[in-house]
Amino acid sequence: MTNTTSYKVQKDSANYTLNICRNVTDVSGCDAAVCEGDKAVAIVTEETVLESAANGDVFVKYAKPDGKDCGTKITFKCPDSPYHATGPVFVSPSDGCDHVIDWYTMDACPSEDLFSSNCTLQNSKYLIDIDLTPLNNNGKVYLASGAEFDYSIAMCGASVQDCSLTNDDGTRGHTVACQKKSLESAFHKNLGMSKFTKLRFVDDALVMTMSKGDVCSSGFQRKTIIHFHCNVTEGEGNPEYVGETDCTYMFVWHTRYACNRIQKCSFTNTTDPSKVYDFSSLTVAQDATSWTVKLGEKKMAYINICAAVGHVADCDPSAAVCVKETGQSANPSAVENHGQASTMKFSSEGNTISITYDHGSVCNTKENHHSVIYFACASADQSVGPQLRTESSSNACRHTYTWFTPAACAQSTEGHGDCTITDAGYTYDFNSLTADLTAKTSDNTQYKFNPCSTLQDGCKDDSRFCEGNTLISKEIPELAVENDHVVTAKFNPESGNPSATVRYICDHTAEEPKVITSDNSITVEVNTTLACAPKTVDCKPIDSLGNAYDFSGLKGTNWKASSVDGMSYYFSICSTLDKDLSDVKGCPGGAISACQRTSDGTLVNLGYAASNPVIQSTGTVLFHYINGKKCAHGNQTPRQTMITLSCAQVESQPQMISEDLNCNYNILWHTPKACPVQSSSATGEDCSIVKNEIKYDLTPLKSKPLQTVFKGTTYNVGICSVAKVQGNPPNCANSAVCASSGSTSNSFGELKKESLYSEEGGIKLKYETDGNSKTSIITFTCNAENDQTELRFLSNDGVIVRFQVSTPYVCPPVESANCRRTFGDDTFDLSSLTLHGANYISRLRSTPGDIYYYTNICHRLIATTEAAGCPAGSAACMYNSSSKQYTSLGKLTSNKPDFIHKMGSFLYLQYDNGDKCPTNNSALLQTLILLRCVEGPRTSRIEVGTAIKDCRQDFILESPAACPVKSPVNAKCGEIAGFDTNALKKQYRISSEEHDYILNFCQNSGSLDSDVKKCNNQAMFGVCQISKSSGHEEVIAGGPQLTAMKETSQLIFNFTGGATCAHATGNVERNVVLTMFCNEYAQSDSQPQFVSEDPRDCTYYISWPRRDLCPHRSMPCRVTMNGELFDLSSLNRADKDYFTYATVSSSVDEKYQGKYYQLSVCSAAPSKNFKCAGAAVCEVTEKDSEHVIHKSLGYPDDSPTVTGDPQHIEIIYPTQTYCDDKKSKIRSVIKFTCGSGMNDPELVSSDGCTYEFKWETSLVCPSTSKPTPTSGCVFTKPSINKIVDLSIFTNKLYKAGDYSLKVCSSLSESELSGCPAGTAVCKGAVSFGSAAEYKIYEEFGNIRLEYDNGESCREDDGSSGNRKSIIEFRCNKTAGEGQPIYLPTSPRCVDRFSWETSYICVEDCELNYKGNVFNFQHLSSVYKPVTVTADGYEFTMDLCKSLKAEHKCGNYTNICAKSSDGTIYPIALTNTFEPQYQPENKTVLLKYSYSDEKSPANNKQVNIRLVCNGTLDTGSPTFVSKTGSTYNFKWVTYVACLDEDLHEVPLGFNLFKTLLQSTNPPFSRSVVITGDQTEYKYYISLGAPLHDIPELSQECLDGNTTVCQYKHENTFERSIGAQAAKYYANEKQLQMIISSKSKCGRVGSDTVTSLINFKCDSSASEDSLPVNTNEMASCRYLFEWNLPQLCEPLSSAAGGTQSKRLSPGVTAVIVIIVLASVISLATVIVCRLKRRRRYNGPVGYDPLSTDDDTTGLITAVKGRAPRLYHDDDDDDLLI
Repeated sequence: MTNTTSYKVQKDSANYTLNICRNVTDVSGCDAAVCEGDKAVAIVTEETVLESAANGDVFVKYAKPDGKDCGTKITFKCPDSPYHATGPVFVSPSDGCDHVIDWYTMDACPSEDLFSSNCTLQNSKYLIDIDLTPLNNNGKVYLASGAEFDYSIAMCGASVQDCSLTNDDGTRGHTVACQKKSLESAFHKNLGMSKFTKLRFVDDALVMTMSKGDVCSSGFQRKTIIHFHCNVTEGEGNPEYVGETDCTYMFVWHTRYACNRIQKCSFTNTTDPSKVYDFSSLTVAQDATSWTVKLGEKKMAYINICAAVGHVADCDPSAAVCVKETGQSANPSAVENHGQASTMKFSSEGNTISITYDHGSVCNTKENHHSVIYFACASADQSVGPQLRTESSSNACRHTYTWFTPAACAQSTEGHGDCTITDAGYTYDFNSLTADLTAKTSDNTQYKFNPCSTLQDGCKDDSRFCEGNTLISKEIPELAVENDHVVTAKFNPESGNPSATVRYICDHTAEEPKVITSDNSITVEVNTTLACAPKTVDCKPIDSLGNAYDFSGLKGTNWKASSVDGMSYYFSICSTLDKDLSDVKGCPGGAISACQRTSDGTLVNLGYAASNPVIQSTGTVLFHYINGKKCAHGNQTPRQTMITLSCAQVESQPQMISEDLNCNYNILWHTPKACPVQSSSATGEDCSIVKNEIKYDLTPLKSKPLQTVFKGTTYNVGICSVAKVQGNPPNCANSAVCASSGSTSNSFGELKKESLYSEEGGIKLKYETDGNSKTSIITFTCNAENDQTELRFLSNDGVIVRFQVSTPYVCPPVESANCRRTFGDDTFDLSSLTLHGANYISRLRSTPGDIYYYTNICHRLIATTEAAGCPAGSAACMYNSSSKQYTSLGKLTSNKPDFIHKMGSFLYLQYDNGDKCPTNNSALLQTLILLRCVEGPRTSRIEVGTAIKDCRQDFILESPAACPVKSPVNAKCGEIAGFDTNALKKQYRISSEEHDYILNFCQNSGSLDSDVKKCNNQAMFGVCQISKSSGHEEVIAGGPQLTAMKETSQLIFNFTGGATCAHATGNVERNVVLTMFCNEYAQSDSQPQFVSEDPRDCTYYISWPRRDLCPHRSMPCRVTMNGELFDLSSLNRADKDYFTYATVSSSVDEKYQGKYYQLSVCSAAPSKNFKCAGAAVCEVTEKDSEHVIHKSLGYPDDSPTVTGDPQHIEIIYPTQTYCDDKKSKIRSVIKFTCGSGMNDPELVSSDGCTYEFKWETSLVCPSTSKPTPTSGCVFTKPSINKIVDLSIFTNKLYKAGDYSLKVCSSLSESELSGCPAGTAVCKGAVSFGSAAEYKIYEEFGNIRLEYDNGESCREDDGSSGNRKSIIEFRCNKTAGEGQPIYLPTSPRCVDRFSWETSYICVEDCELNYKGNVFNFQHLSSVYKPVTVTADGYEFTMDLCKSLKAEHKCGNYTNICAKSSDGTIYPIALTNTFEPQYQPENKTVLLKYSYSDEKSPANNKQVNIRLVCNGTLDTGSPTFVSKTGSTYNFKWVTYVACLDEDLHEVPLGFNLFKTLLQSTNPPFSRSVVITGDQTEYKYYISLGAPLHDIPELSQECLDGNTTVCQYKHENTFERSIGAQAAKYYANEKQLQMIISSKSKCGRVGSDTVTSLINFKCDSSASEDSLPVNTNEMASCRYLFEWNLPQLCEPLSSAAGGTQSKRLSPGVTAVIVIIVLASVISLATVIVCRLKRRRRYNGPVGYDPLSTDDDTTGLITAVKGRAPRLYHDDDDDDLLI
């Protein structure tokens, strides 16, 4: 700082001159260091030295002229930015000195921050960014001339070779400045060496010093000083010689490269100086990502504010706006500089602040490119990054942008009076500074102050600022914001005292607030993080390929990542943490973006957002937070947090991946928000516009007069309407924008020439005049703070007038919200319920039209076809099918989770601000969705309560997602936190740079890798660490103890109990943290990966991406078609393992025939037997038993849709896997068509790319489930045609809270508690429904019991009604009887109950294994159960249904045991049926159990093993053993056979020929079967239709019937077989199947079928008659006909010899059969029949005839070759 001249300072009216460390030289008569005029004031003595103060300041003391005492003290202070350098300023005398001067200068700052030994100097703290390296210019030497000498200068690595010195080793030194004489070629002097070159930037001056040149005559070494001056028009420039003093050579160099690429970023409005703006929050650091703007499809602009764009490849380093091409084929040379940072100029016009960057690259022959950015004020939540003004401009070299940002809002000058102040949308809060602060001057004067509270130890009562014991102020200070976000607290002083000011200065490194200085004035500075304003972050960045991202949906809420060690990590995206939420309340550090909550509740600052997100080449996005609390170990640097966002199809929970020794935290988040978004532009009409699927309606603004005044001109604006102007001036007759000044008015836009459109920057309205001479453009911005609409003038360039309209009508709805909330010790995560491609659909039946409801969870409604009319932003919506009206029932009001509440054991979501309430115009509709925790997989669906009550619509959702997130659990092999570790049962080798890690999951240590020796510790869990060094040292890195924690889409394992950590403090064991996380693109054989090691405690972090941890995505399974709502969710049945096997049509290519297909409806199958993790369609190919390939053919993505002509319902499941053509992607399409019952799907076509399935089901047939009165307590579910019997609940009293209720019956007199007689549901003497008025009906797969006609109740609209109750029964196989639960969301007059029970679960009593259906109903008789006697027991069993009461076994019992003493006790319940196929021994195992909650000792289990015997025999069970409480049975039966086990038997055809050759074949006879005690007669005529039978009527004498059932008592008869028949043969049997058109009484969708089984019986008569052996519940009638003809030897039947002829028989024979005594289970035909009807696996039956011959059932078949059955062949179809 020593100056050859001097520094001038003024004090009062006196002028002072001073110098530093030497005397002044330009004041005549004053030989001193400080002069007042020409009078010496202070001198330099031998004792004069620079000294350092305790607070970091530097000072020097000059003696008085007599050499004694202190004459002047100068204190040098480092300013917080170069723009706060002040020069010398006199302050009050102190420290015994006559004069005291404070001097804020960069020279007082640490030299390492301001100096550089190369040609670049960068320091973000002091806003320095200078790069002189272009001056190297390939080693160029610059020349400068003086009067006597010439000078050569080389820069930045270049050297002046002919002036270099010779070093001791003979090499040439690196000279950078040389002095020469033009006339003396040998004369040259070295003026400086490269090694001793320094560059510094002090007080806005850039100086380079080149030292250690040749020694001059004075003994000093020569040196060169170059003063660089910024000149943007100069280019490289050239050094100019100035002069020399004491062998120091001075040069000046004007060049553009000396320009500081960071400029002062504050601005005072020239039209209103009281308004100060600070844009520094928009400045991007040089090593960070610039702001980006898409310019069409192929170009992108990089922008920085007050600085150059930084390290953007190929961009001019001086450019503040750089334009490049995007994409893989971008031309790197096609880069344009659109304005240099150093040319930045602020200007203002109206409410618009603009920055202009000039002197860009050459545009044309006349001018260069230049850019103008117009800023307008906007709130932080609704700010919009820079956007190109797309309106055409006549100047192609001028590029204009618009930017709505809080930085354009004037700085606040007033606080809130509570130690807070809001500036640019951010509130500074200093209330956490509760402790008294102190500061001392150099003379030990002490100041004590507390701006936010009264002093705890003050000089007076209620004092806030004290000087020693003197009270300065007790008033609450006034807060204001100065330039560069310095917050001041000014105290109003007590009378006679000076004022006091506290300046809060941002310091991210400040651990605790500390006083920096307080010398000589009552102004103190407190460095604190609380004064740091948040950095504005680009929330809509664009990558180098032009892909756009939008993270705005993640703003404004706190997100949580958990770890298995109990730590929680909270962070925000594009904003600061919301400290009003309890989890982070008290997080230190002000505007932080990440905070850690330790296991003991301590909160730790993990960093501030300091830069824009970085988009990597892989597509992942990084958010980097820095300057957290200083790390206590490692290199003790501030904590940092890196948030990595990865694109995923489904939302997952953020994962804490690792923490290293230096407290660097890494969090990974797989989320759809990290995927690129499509750019959107749209045009509107009728004053509304749809943007990003959201409709914005500006119609309410039509009637709103908008006016603003600027510089005497009044602007009146109409939105989609003529402007309302006082006096109606003629020039504005049809004007939408009218400008008036005095008596003059002009139109700036006609209504007839309006256009409403949207761009990336928002919604705009343009008006033009005739000839387009004038244009007005209105940009709409969101005003979310209130309902006001405000017009602002922005600019007028003579042609285009721009306005801003701030209004709530363009506020985008809250798209999604944080779906995770903690209540006490329980954390709930509902994110898995959020739908991204569909909505939940519910229905309320009503008159005259049904009402449909569309809802979503934590997300606004998706704009599907059905919900397209819902008001924008609705999260719940109602559609009235009669009035065709849509009504919003509520919206998400923020993305915070505060809309999630807890009420008892229930959660509920509340959506507010719907449309106006129909019964209360002053209120808005709201929605309440009650969530109840239920365990186990299920399809999530939302059920509606009743119609709107009290302006609120209630819904109910029962889901596992409503259960608390699981806490860490001790792990064991098998299942860990619901995850099957058997899938991991192996060892995994994981490598890092130094070690290999062997991870063992449930694998016996005896089979560990051979190179693992010391780690062979017999543990089932463990991680062994093996050094890669020569010694291959092995240690246990983790295990065998293991804890696990299940989070959303992730599973965290902690292997503890490893070997002792050698370098940890204390006895610390090694441990491994393994994080498995959802990755939908992970391969099935994905491997774990090493992440990092924390050497402090030997914690090793491993991550493992897995597909099977992705949530089982489910979609709403409801769709409307032709005004009817259909629900397919019941196709996913728990008893079928949540998936169904599909058959393969014979028309499909042969390569698909050997495969089988698994399908799940509307969700991924949550089954261990469904190996395509996360998929809904899986193709399974079995190479052999050891090699099975599972291929995913589709993933849940969208709800069912209605398509086609005629219309049908279909579901499309896409994949990300390319087809063989590498263009399309594999997908599956399921088409649902109306059919009877619950049939199975069929693959009907595939080209290897699209797999099309057809599924016939009654669920898509027109509904038959409307509420109808029901007699009794038995109900047939129309969807599956199954009977549900609720009578099991009858006559038992149930309690649900304060409610008493019964099922299908009334409360007894003792149970009424004051309710009227006949009441079924009672509470507090009030009847909520009468037992005389009830209905049972099906609603979307559940059974509802509805009681009406309770006591009277006043409705919302004033009308009277009656109370009612609705009990909804839901199937839960594990619930047993269950209990009703009252649902508290029920509105007035209606009470709802939910009842989960296994008693209503309807079983199919079958097992589907790879397309083979084992139907166990064929072992279950309608007439009588099976009895087995063995070991003193008599067992009674029915595999498929409960035993009747006569067996005295109790309700819902299907297997009973009777001991030798006559005791009868149950051992199995019907609803515990659990079948499984065991391929290793080709058997079927049926498991049943019995549980006694009161006496667990009575619990029993039954195992029945079915064994295939290769024939068609039904067989019978045998008792095997009793082990403990388990009973084991064996049953040899054809029902256990696979289709492939039944091959064609060559004898079959010959057996049939044997019967044909009989003289009296059975087909030629008509028989009647009857008896003495019969209930029915059966008429069978196989030769021709029944005829001429007097007791039969037209029902059976219709000319087609061949089998008739008749009952004389009530003259009942029906056709149970018509003449169309089919035949199948086996070695010893012949089967005849005869269908009919009669409907089954039990299952209305099925028809009646008769099956006659001809069997070999050598003892039978040739004239024997058929016997009725069984009747199935599905109306299959079985007859057995034993004939000796079938026992003919093959040689006899096949040879040419004469067959044995039968004796003539009568044409009608009557045989009486008592049905109750028939116990035979010969159900052979039915089983194979149903199997062939539903599945097309190869069957070994030979269809012998399929012809329909009206003259007889048999036609000639000789010469016809036998062939296998094919299900889709019309000739082969079985009934």
